[in-house]
Amino acid sequence: MNSFLTGRFAPIFLFGFTLLMLLPGTGTLPLLDRDEPRFATASREMIERNDWVVPTFNGHDRFDKPALSYWLMRGGYALFGQNEFGARFPNVLCAAALVLVVWWLGRQWFGAYVAWLAALGLATCLQLFIHGRLALADLPMVLAITVIQLALAALLFPANRIWRPSLTPPSAEGTAADHHDARGWWWALWLSVAVGFLAKGPITLAVPLVSLLLLRFVFWRQPLPWHRLAAGRGALLALALIALWGIPALIETEGRFFAVGIGEHVVKRGYDKFNGRSYNPFFYLTTAPLSLFPWIVFAPLAWFALKTRDIRHRWLASWLTAPYLIFTFYATQLPHYVLPAFPAFFLLLGEGLSAPRPAWRRGGFIALTILAILFLLALGLLAFRPLPASAEMLRPAFFGVLIVVLSLVGLAAGIAAGAKWQRAGLLVGGLGVVAGSTLMALGLRSASLSIALPTRWTDAPAETRFIGAGFTEPSLVFYSHRLWLNDLTPEEFAQEVAKPGPLVVVSVDRQIDPIHLLTGLDRWRIQAAPPSAVTQPGWTRQTLTGFNPGRTRWQELSVWRRD
Repeated sequence: MNSFLTGRFAPIFLFGFTLLMLLPGTGTLPLLDRDEPRFATASREMIERNDWVVPTFNGHDRFDKPALSYWLMRGGYALFGQNEFGARFPNVLCAAALVLVVWWLGRQWFGAYVAWLAALGLATCLQLFIHGRLALADLPMVLAITVIQLALAALLFPANRIWRPSLTPPSAEGTAADHHDARGWWWALWLSVAVGFLAKGPITLAVPLVSLLLLRFVFWRQPLPWHRLAAGRGALLALALIALWGIPALIETEGRFFAVGIGEHVVKRGYDKFNGRSYNPFFYLTTAPLSLFPWIVFAPLAWFALKTRDIRHRWLASWLTAPYLIFTFYATQLPHYVLPAFPAFFLLLGEGLSAPRPAWRRGGFIALTILAILFLLALGLLAFRPLPASAEMLRPAFFGVLIVVLSLVGLAAGIAAGAKWQRAGLLVGGLGVVAGSTLMALGLRSASLSIALPTRWTDAPAETRFIGAGFTEPSLVFYSHRLWLNDLTPEEFAQEVAKPGPLVVVSVDRQIDPIHLLTGLDRWRIQAAPPSAVTQPGWTRQTLTGFNPGRTRWQELSVWRRD
């Protein structure tokens, strides 16, 4: 077998290749979504207050997530400065570490080639490409859950020193080596429980627990040596570590961190839709083609890998099913919620790809070829499609996105084609992802409203107050380094305007979906008229057009200023 795939340098290559997938453009891409700038700003505000316990955003307590992600971002800021790259770098490292953990588990269980396929598949799927570079809490949590699942398998069904499980659990006695390994895995299990909880809360416990229940009562249906988990002592250890942060946080916030962080952001989101999103019981099945792009075309091969009674496959099936089952019944739905299932999927896919099933592989390659042709046609169309002059800066971003997805298709085709094609696929596809990521980031940065807006008040005195009247993006707090009054009622707005002193108000005049700009559809939506108070004498007005990543809308804004 090719030593390039299985030799001792394989983990070094995989780590470097994952960084190559994620780092280009990471420091240029403006903060996206609405949560990413909240995390990045909260970490900065904790530094400014020299506070390690309670995060704040825009001067207000932020109880959405525990503190670990903010601590990691503080480390990134210490290394690279308080910018996008510093906020995102810890997550990039977590993504690369996740790929290595998947490679290690695949190598122990199924051999070097399956491990290579599984790790490369995970490193080149669209959802990891997106979330592996964002300053959020997901990747530290997914990494912790993956180590937990690995440790549970090692404790509940080890078979020998090289840990290739048999079809039956070990005897209660075990060997001396088994007991020595068990101590290490026990520590890995419960330390990861604490780390995962500090990253994103109870979901770190829910996924392993549901996985164990599915294994015991659905996929395996045989007794397991639960005593090997030493759950009592382990829970005390995890609770003690969590309490080092949790107790000071509860004391300092008088219990509100738990009441809001767990009560509203975990429990309430489970039965009440968040931000008005609709509920769809098939949401995660319909979003899987996007999240697992382009590898979804080979998904039937993962199913074939399940058609044994090997406990390894049964455990991976339980692991894969648990996040989908949990979040299918969770009212708030987002595609990345099921990321904890991805390591199991790609391990099963690696097994399926390594087996000789020409017909199914041929079907996957046909699908990849069709996708490549469609994306090439889209690139050609974009090259000649006229855009409004004000939106021309979006064209590089569109080009970058298409180049990235086309390159991911090429990577998948090269990896799945076998060893002799993999080097070419990795080289060409990897360079394409680098070029596309860089172009996409540059295009979005040049079009970002939150980056452009602060240039409109560089001469504003320090005592200037800022109000978002329609444009209330968290990214503006990060880039302006100012506190903003947002989501004011008409009465509150009138009171703020009546106060003397310099004031800046940002309102939205109209907006359109960027896809409609590309297709030429005139679907501008007029927003609310500007508040009458800012149209009175003494106010000046500037207009600005650009892209709002938090809303994924092209918007026209008015900046109202009173000195």
